[in-house]
Amino acid sequence: MANAVMGDGAGGSGVLVDINPHEIATIVNYLRDIIKELETNAAPNIKKLGNIHFYTAGKAMRTMKVYDEANEKVLDLYDNYSRASSLVIDILNTMKKADAEIAERIIAKLEV
Repeated sequence: MANAVMGDGAGGSGVLVDINPHEIATIVNYLRDIIKELETNAAPNIKKLGNIHFYTAGKAMRTMKVYDEANEKVLDLYDNYSRASSLVIDILNTMKKADAEIAERIIAKLEV
């Protein structure tokens, strides 16, 4: 587990944040799995379901007026998980940049 101090950059003490690489990797992998599931299974099957005669011209036709709204909800779900995944990756990239900057400051102080 790694620790990072989040502060205001003014040299004062900040809040200690524990960073567990395994947990971050697990989060990213779960998000990717969910996105893949929505792309490969949910979306195509929803489309197939919507094209069944029972729903398009049969007795459920009136009930299926909410089908478009349900599709939008699934797409919203996909968008939300995609956004969450992007945010985690952005955080990792920000942490990587911050680590590089800290290393450069240490090297400069050591005059190496």
